[in-house]
Amino acid sequence: MTEVTNSDVINAYAKYPQDLIESFGDEGDLTRQHLLNPAIFSLLGDVRGKTILDAGCGQGYLCRLLARAGASVTGVEPSEAFHTYALHREQTEQLGIHYVQADLSTWTPPQTFDFVIANMVLMDIPDYEPALKNCVAALGNQGGFIFSLLHPCFEEAGSQWQEKGYVEVRDYFRERAVKQTYGYFIHRPLSTYLNSVIEAGCTLQRIIEPQLEKTIAELHHAERYWSVPGYIIIFATKFCGIE
Repeated sequence: MTEVTNSDVINAYAKYPQDLIESFGDEGDLTRQHLLNPAIFSLLGDVRGKTILDAGCGQGYLCRLLARAGASVTGVEPSEAFHTYALHREQTEQLGIHYVQADLSTWTPPQTFDFVIANMVLMDIPDYEPALKNCVAALGNQGGFIFSLLHPCFEEAGSQWQEKGYVEVRDYFRERAVKQTYGYFIHRPLSTYLNSVIEAGCTLQRIIEPQLEKTIAELHHAERYWSVPGYIIIFATKFCGIE
């Protein structure tokens, strides 16, 4: 794999334009609104009174959705640009969200939570195993761990679907860093993530490959997400007695 460090990725996201952070929306982009958010909230159920860690919270949109639904929320984010924006929103809206600027791979959870969510995060972290273990360490017994990923089996950009009408899979088994406009994501086989969460002391409960509704897909020229999943959401619970 190309040697990319956590610091490399964090520094790259420091260059993320402020106007793009601000325009991300209160419910995230199209795929978050219609694919990821519904799946995550279906797994969480009623969050009133629940303690939730948003691990790698970005600009804090999911923290705010959870807080408005009645949860007690902590957000951890390493990038100063995203963390600053999240703090500014909290200062103006006062939803009771606690934000921490830290790298998940080296951060020590100060408490346990009912749920930990890593939404589109782990594939962006080169040193992801310590981050995953810290997410599990932050769970109380029988706590729920929800993480979403670019689907490792179907990572090809949606724009390629417009040209070809299919998703091409190649070089699947080789772990590698893939350059993006800002930062990188790390391709790893799906089994790598599944085995890591099992080895960290969790039991897999449910896996969701969300499908975009056909009419929405056609409206936004995103037919790929109706035909082939672009994302996968994994729900696991911590073994009783694992600390």
